[in-house]
Parts: sequence; structure tokens; C-alpha cells
Amino acid sequence: MLAYTASGWTQVIVALSIFVPVVVAAAITIVVLRGAKHDPDEQRWQHQAEERKRLAQEAEARGE
Repeated sequence: MLAYTASGWTQVIVALSIFVPVVVAAAITIVVLRGAKHDPDEQRWQHQAEERKRLAQEAEARGE
């Protein structure tokens, strides 16, 4: 019913021109942020943090 008139079509086009870019930007953001999991630097930092944690636990177990 909204799009039966010229002003109705205008409202639909304006609404799409607002919401479509927002949805596309959100989708791109999600894809990019999920890709950060595969970042070599991020993986190296995670391995280093795990190694520090493991060494700290071993030192604590030895009473150091």
C-alpha cells in the first residue's frame, strides 16, 4: 500500500538508500573482524601469551 503512489515509491527508495548501506557496512565489518582470527600477528601474540601463562604455572608449581 505504501508504494502505490509516487511519494510512496520515494519513501521506499529513501528508506532503502538509508538501510542498505548500513546493512552492507555491518556485513563487511563482521567479515573483516572475523578475518582477524587468521591474522598471523594476532596468532603469534596469542601463542606468546599462552607460553607466558604456561611458564608462570610451571614456575608456581616448582615454588619459584
